[in-house]
Amino acid sequence: MTHYARIVRHNLALVLVLTLGVPLVAVLVSLTQEDRYAATSTVLVSRQSVANQLSGGTDVGLQQQSFQQILVTQARLARTPTVLGKTLSAIGLPATDGTVKQLEADTTVEAEQDSDLLNFTVTRGAPDQARRLAVAYANSYIAYRRDLDGAALEKALEDVDAALVAERAAARPSSARIERLSASRQDLEQRLVLQTANAQVVAVPSEAPQVQPRPARNGLVGLILGALLGIGAALLRNAVDTRVRSGSEAEAVLDTPVLSRLPRPRGRNRKGDSAALVMRAAPGGPEAEGFRILRANLNFGLVAHSAKTVMVTSAVQGEGKSTTVANLALATAMSGKRVAIVDFDLRRPTLARLFEINSGVGITTTVVDGATLDEALVEVDLPGLSEGAALPRTRGSLHVLPSGSLPPDPAEFVGSNAVVEVIRDLRERFDIVYIDAPPVLAVSDATIIASYADAAFICVRIGVVRRAMLRETHRALDRLDVAILGQVVTGAETDAEGRYGDYYTYSASTSQPGETVAAPSAP
Repeated sequence: MTHYARIVRHNLALVLVLTLGVPLVAVLVSLTQEDRYAATSTVLVSRQSVANQLSGGTDVGLQQQSFQQILVTQARLARTPTVLGKTLSAIGLPATDGTVKQLEADTTVEAEQDSDLLNFTVTRGAPDQARRLAVAYANSYIAYRRDLDGAALEKALEDVDAALVAERAAARPSSARIERLSASRQDLEQRLVLQTANAQVVAVPSEAPQVQPRPARNGLVGLILGALLGIGAALLRNAVDTRVRSGSEAEAVLDTPVLSRLPRPRGRNRKGDSAALVMRAAPGGPEAEGFRILRANLNFGLVAHSAKTVMVTSAVQGEGKSTTVANLALATAMSGKRVAIVDFDLRRPTLARLFEINSGVGITTTVVDGATLDEALVEVDLPGLSEGAALPRTRGSLHVLPSGSLPPDPAEFVGSNAVVEVIRDLRERFDIVYIDAPPVLAVSDATIIASYADAAFICVRIGVVRRAMLRETHRALDRLDVAILGQVVTGAETDAEGRYGDYYTYSASTSQPGETVAAPSAP
């Protein structure tokens, strides 16, 4: 049940649109309908047929078949133009082809289940006319049945008369036969005079209630139908759209804890991508708090695994791993650590653009062209501490090792011995080294780079990566010879499991405009 509730919550907008939209349309359509009134007459159909009346016996065939079939036949008989024309004439309306077809469209004849009753319903724009037509319709059907049954009796009488004539004209007439035929003729004449129909009206309408428009009823039905459609659409969308929609879903698939939930960067400024570095642009803002939480949670894993090199990767591109590792490196350096960050995504390098580095040198320059590591490393200025913030024990630093010129075969490059030496040198110089690795599902580079790292974590963008990709990523991470510390959920503002902005801004001043917060007195 919780699973389905989560699906509905993630598709709440779609569910609400259908739940509220369908009844609204139903009410609007109802208000445009013309007034219609319905009246119903009920007729009881007898099970005794004309053949039984003639024979005085019981209809064995009728006992062997369902009487419901006979009622259905009688209902179709009542829909014939002859009966409909008689109905119109009975109340003084013209019985033309057009009026008969209109009456056919305005009437229904239905057999009640498990009974011998037929319901004749007429719907019209005037209540009195609907009532009168319903009564006339039932009576016209009974009269039509009487005519049909009377015709059968008359035909039987003609046959008896012909037999009498033939018998009397015979050379040697049988007086006994003539006597039987005369008795039959007398019985038929008596039945014809006293004939009653095989159907009779048992209920006539006293009024014709309004059946349309009924906006209240239609709105309620539309509300129920809209809710069902909304839930069905949400379930269908969840089945078709396999993108991961929540941090808990990603956590269940990857079987790793969530280290932090990070919102999407607010935007880009004129300088390009530097606005994504919220730890530099607004280190005291609510968005930066997510990276400080990531830094704190990551420290527990680093201590547990005695790790100094941390690889950051993702399942596919566009999940925010480069932005995440860049802000994490800034947050770590601001805590007093000596930090280096290496751009090992040699197919789509990003760090140089994020930190606005235009030197043109990098790790490829160091390995291929013989440049020194000091020449390739670029120190980044850390943002100033906000007023009142606690000073770290030591002054931290952040150095970025960009990708440099892109090699023709990145997988072969990252596996070279020279790269191993560069990583070893960085481990000796810095307290922690972050490695921005390419996505694990895109190329094989991450598998090689993982051998240089002591630990790793993965970035998962909500609404981007699909469940099948995440399962394949889980299998790929299991094959890596590195400790997986957890995952970072990016794009958290689309995660319906919670809202983090209010909590992240908890430390902001709660004083009202005009208030003065008194400074603590000196001891």
